[in-house]
Amino acid sequence: MCKSSKLILRHSSIFKTKKVFFSGNIQDNFPLRLSTVNTKINLYKYNIYINLKKNVKNIKNIHIYNNLLVSQEMIQNCDTIIYYWPKDKSEAQFQLINLISHLQINTEIFIVGENSSGVRSAPLIFKNWITLNKIDSAKHSLLISGFLKKQKKFILEDFFKTHIWKKCFIQSLPGVFGYKKIDEGSELLASTFTKNISGKVLDIGSGTGFLSASLLCISPQAILTLVDNNIAALKCSQYTLDSNQLKGTVICSDLYSNICQKFDLIISNPPFHEDLKINFNIIKKIIYASKKYLTLEGELRFVVNSFLNCDNLLEKIFKKYFILKKTNKYKIYQAFLK
Repeated sequence: MCKSSKLILRHSSIFKTKKVFFSGNIQDNFPLRLSTVNTKINLYKYNIYINLKKNVKNIKNIHIYNNLLVSQEMIQNCDTIIYYWPKDKSEAQFQLINLISHLQINTEIFIVGENSSGVRSAPLIFKNWITLNKIDSAKHSLLISGFLKKQKKFILEDFFKTHIWKKCFIQSLPGVFGYKKIDEGSELLASTFTKNISGKVLDIGSGTGFLSASLLCISPQAILTLVDNNIAALKCSQYTLDSNQLKGTVICSDLYSNICQKFDLIISNPPFHEDLKINFNIIKKIIYASKKYLTLEGELRFVVNSFLNCDNLLEKIFKKYFILKKTNKYKIYQAFLK
């Protein structure tokens, strides 16, 4: 159980008579275990959604969603919100303002998160709509609550940022990698794309859709499939394709979980952080499972920090691999099955 859930558990008696709506950066199955009159849970990460869905089959009065935006229908009849604060303040604003826009006045809102994520700034950020007060703190985490005193209109388009890269329009939302600016590693990987790329291409962890859009602008004959675990990223990927009048198939998938075909090229700028912690498991999974999803002459091409050495991982799967390009910050690996 994560620190935030443990903090809520200490006050579990509060929620026994409540109709609770969970949202935000939920990382465990605690929402399934909290005793309430009725529980609804909206998850932004597909892998967490699938995990909770597997465990909810025999539990009554629990409804689980995997939606970018909360709707009036989803949140109706709920009198209490429990929001898990993410690592990005702009993401919290995006998600909470969407929530606030549908809530009844005087709905009670609980916000919980680790201090290092910036949760202590919540009372100031949302002071116009909620007066938040401290309930408890433990192990560098904070639980605060208040009652909604004023609604806020939510307009999705107001939260999009548009970046321009070589005449490509890149659309991004808070919480999606590359929101503030186009990542240098992604730019380096995109600089390796050439006009002769063709066939089926899989973009793992597509994020804003930057890699796919930059590849299609150079090689329009390529057939792109974009996957991401983050539902906000999927929205950005589709918006980026649409903004540049490009075509691709956007799929919600935890890496390869919803992929059932083979590709001539797999591209990725894999994350090395899971929330506030470093995690190298994602790149390992991408490399190890790629053999199953590549054609016989298929290629895996990805970017990592320069200090990371993936040679030992690659030599177990691929017959040959190279460092295609390198700077003082990043390097591009290119690996072939044949």
